[in-house]
Amino acid sequence: MDIAEHDEEFTVMASSSLPLSVSDASPNNIHFINMAQDTDEYAPVSSTSSLKRTTTIDTAHLTNEYVSVVSSSSLRRTSSSEFYYLELYKAVLNGDWESASKLLKDDPRSFSAPIGTDDSRMLHIAVELGEARMGFVEKLVKFMPSEALALQDSDGATALFNAARAGNIKAVKLLVNKNPSLPNICQRDNFAPLHSAIRYGHKELTLYLLSVTRDDKHPYPFSNLPGIELLRRALMVGFHDVALYLVKRYPDLATCHFDSARHDANDSDE
Repeated sequence: MDIAEHDEEFTVMASSSLPLSVSDASPNNIHFINMAQDTDEYAPVSSTSSLKRTTTIDTAHLTNEYVSVVSSSSLRRTSSSEFYYLELYKAVLNGDWESASKLLKDDPRSFSAPIGTDDSRMLHIAVELGEARMGFVEKLVKFMPSEALALQDSDGATALFNAARAGNIKAVKLLVNKNPSLPNICQRDNFAPLHSAIRYGHKELTLYLLSVTRDDKHPYPFSNLPGIELLRRALMVGFHDVALYLVKRYPDLATCHFDSARHDANDSDE
């Protein structure tokens, strides 16, 4: 197969629900996995035989003898690691705790591995699959230490954002009960999980997060621009009782200018 044919095949395969890309910047620094995560493409994965990959090793500065030894070693390690996290990813998508628990037993810290394109971890993906995967989520949360529930993706969002976005109130309560600090861990725009719950119109979840999100802890999600954005979103989705609650509790919001808020705010919900 020539290069053009290979590129064409890889492009077709990259559009599947589990695309991979592998890069190897140096023989001693293997970065091995980058799987696309899309909630529209969550589906059971039954086979890995059709997945192919390309591995690029920068060996220009090495001698031929060194290259021949290191390259083959790097390829073996990359292939093994990639397969491990692919199996872990499959287990999460399929809600297969039996397989996941075996992998976690081999490497108990692998729950912290970034296996999504946005550096999302196992828990980020699992909670967004909805209540149908709650059995898996419950076992994973029990397995993880409480502080690990605060692991963040590349946007600074914890798994609580994913659960709030999906309207998975059971997962939200499960996470908050184990780590009560989660509602106040904001992402890079200082938006809290509450912002996500309102944006996606989850009323019951919004009311719950209102009751557990503190207003006396930095970065203060009810003040300044985050507070204005909360009010704007409540009005946009028709949560007028929530909007009234906000302006009564935080009177400064009553005189705010919505032009100050980010109308295209990206709070990891896109």
